[in-house]
Amino acid sequence: MHPCDNTEALLRTLTAPRRNRYFYGKRMDVPHFRMEQDYGKLKQWLLNRLTVGKGVVCGLRVGVDGDRLCVDPGVALDGLGREIVVPVRTCIDPATQGDCCPPPCCGEHGATPDRPAAIPRPVEGVAAAAGVAVERGDYAVPAVEAVRPAPARGVFTLWACYRECRTDYQPVLVSDCDTREQCEAGTIVETFCLKVTPGLPPLQGDPAWCDRLWKKAGVKPPKGATDKTAANLAAIRELSALAEPAAAGARAPTAADQKAALESRRRLLCMLLDGGCDPDEGDPCVPLAAFALRDGRIAAVETCLVRPRVYSNAALFEMILCLAARLDECCDGGEVPQPVVTLRVASVDFLGGPNKAVIASVASPLAPTLVPIGGQGRWIRIKFTGPFAQGAKLPTTPGPGDANWKQRNVVVIPSGGGANFVPGKLIVEAPDTLLWELTPEGPFYDNGYKGWQKGERKLVVFGSADAGAGRSAVESLAGNALDGEPAAPANGAISGDGAAGGDFSLTFRIG
Repeated sequence: MHPCDNTEALLRTLTAPRRNRYFYGKRMDVPHFRMEQDYGKLKQWLLNRLTVGKGVVCGLRVGVDGDRLCVDPGVALDGLGREIVVPVRTCIDPATQGDCCPPPCCGEHGATPDRPAAIPRPVEGVAAAAGVAVERGDYAVPAVEAVRPAPARGVFTLWACYRECRTDYQPVLVSDCDTREQCEAGTIVETFCLKVTPGLPPLQGDPAWCDRLWKKAGVKPPKGATDKTAANLAAIRELSALAEPAAAGARAPTAADQKAALESRRRLLCMLLDGGCDPDEGDPCVPLAAFALRDGRIAAVETCLVRPRVYSNAALFEMILCLAARLDECCDGGEVPQPVVTLRVASVDFLGGPNKAVIASVASPLAPTLVPIGGQGRWIRIKFTGPFAQGAKLPTTPGPGDANWKQRNVVVIPSGGGANFVPGKLIVEAPDTLLWELTPEGPFYDNGYKGWQKGERKLVVFGSADAGAGRSAVESLAGNALDGEPAAPANGAISGDGAAGGDFSLTFRIG
């Protein structure tokens, strides 16, 4: 396979593997022997790319020697799954380093190319053809370079690339009239080359889906995404009803099993990492280091900022042991302490009109919110950061003529005296959302505007219980009181100081 053909383009597409089918008397020619080699080679590269990934496997440390960058021996896998083996310490001058694929590896393949006289063994010749200087013992082989203008300053990246070179040229011992070459290479060496490009590749950071996997507080789902657990659960139940009866002794999954599977990290990972099989676009070479040139000299070198790594199973197991030891140290060998997740107010919106459209939203509870009087507003939507307690602990609000209004924990209070509370009712819109509705019968409803009368009001959601008044706090499902102190918007909430308890309040003006 010629290294300058469309090999990389072919490796970027999935094709069905082909192998020889042998029978007695089969004629074996060059295409069939090539098929024999390609079957194992292409499968290995496919498995490397899809199951291991791109990156440095071991070694390939980068250092500075005067004006040169030197790479220690090591192994990497490129973006197409090909093994990059650097067997000897290799140095290049970034100011004069040329094309990564100079002759004779990708040039014309006529007569056997002249070997540099200073090379005692073929492996050094291959490395020299790769455009590098090889250091072994007490001699050095100069690189084959295409000299270019030396950059004076800037940021650059050093890459390791897979490369095939032809060697062991020998006469072609055939008398075919179509024979055009007097000599052909009898060996392909799977070698490497180093190259330098301006700028930086994508930096090595944490994956964007990490926060979603660990359900980090305040991390919002992608735009347009909704919680489809209930719908998916219904679909699973419908599929289960159509399924064949389970085999004898087999236990059909219960509703709890199905819900647990839908909410599992395994399923979430399946969705987050549901990518295609095609390799990433761009350069399949492996970035080894970023470096800066100043006045034509190497000023700084950084490796791990750009270098992808491939970790062995042994290294991954050691990381697991390290994590286990850290947990033992943190938790004294006991159970991992779970942080107390408090219930907070996520948002407050004012709704109006026949379709209950949002006519005003609370930017911050620390400043008054203006609600337009002409918006037919009569509803307040209070959304929490999680589900609130139901049943006997369901939040309540005082209705018309409620003598026990002090026992209610969601109250709208008028300003200017004359009344203790604004009568209304509460509607549970969702497990984490309450809808407070203004009662039309009362002095605070304007029939002309079909909603609020002009004036100033205060919404209070109590997170502190009052035993004397007989008022309970709004609570989470776990029984933790609302973390209600008004706060500037942060991490998807407008209340809370990190501790359970505290009353949430905000002022709004109708006008």
